[in-house]
Amino acid sequence: MNQPAHEASGATVEEALARALAEAGLQEDEAAVEVVSAGAPVIAGERLTGAMARVRVTPLPQEARGAREKLQRLLELMGIEARVEARLARAAGEDGELPPTVLEVEGDDLGVLIGWRGESLRALQTVLNLMLGAEPGRSRVIVDIAHYRERREQVVSRMAERVAETVVRTGRAQRLSPMPPYERRAVHLALAGLPGVATESEGADGERHVVIRPVPRERAEPTGGGWS
Repeated sequence: MNQPAHEASGATVEEALARALAEAGLQEDEAAVEVVSAGAPVIAGERLTGAMARVRVTPLPQEARGAREKLQRLLELMGIEARVEARLARAAGEDGELPPTVLEVEGDDLGVLIGWRGESLRALQTVLNLMLGAEPGRSRVIVDIAHYRERREQVVSRMAERVAETVVRTGRAQRLSPMPPYERRAVHLALAGLPGVATESEGADGERHVVIRPVPRERAEPTGGGWS
């Protein structure tokens, strides 16, 4: 069930956040916070609407708050100073599961938590999900560190588009290197509306990868069931 969101404006993000929380009747640790607009510098003596910051807050389910608290405590035990924010993903997870809870970690010198190609990040996410347990109806928890996943998805999407251009030009399928689920999903989404190609995931476990195939333009649709 979707939780109601509350938006408010202010001269600064902090002011807009305080107003949104007050209107929603929430404390900051009870809400997912999204900065809709950071605003812009305002000329002295003027308060232009276009320069105002705008913030959206959404009540966090108890399980999302619990996941955030556990990750924050885990980082403290590791001796890592960082702040954990929680939000609910807008899109459903893989195989029709509930939208996952996304925990975003911000701080200085967090490279050790990411590791080579995100290996340490994936391990941290696995440990946290094991700590939370696999109760029926519990949504999966995704961990992102310093927006690494977001940046990686952008890189993977651009790479997939370049490969797709080659597939269309040559008429030959291209197999991408094995990727974790979120990167494969980024490929599928990036090419979903591109005429002349279709995507499909193949392989198992650590060897699962995406194949980009040429198809007649009138049939250029992503393969059903291959988005994982």
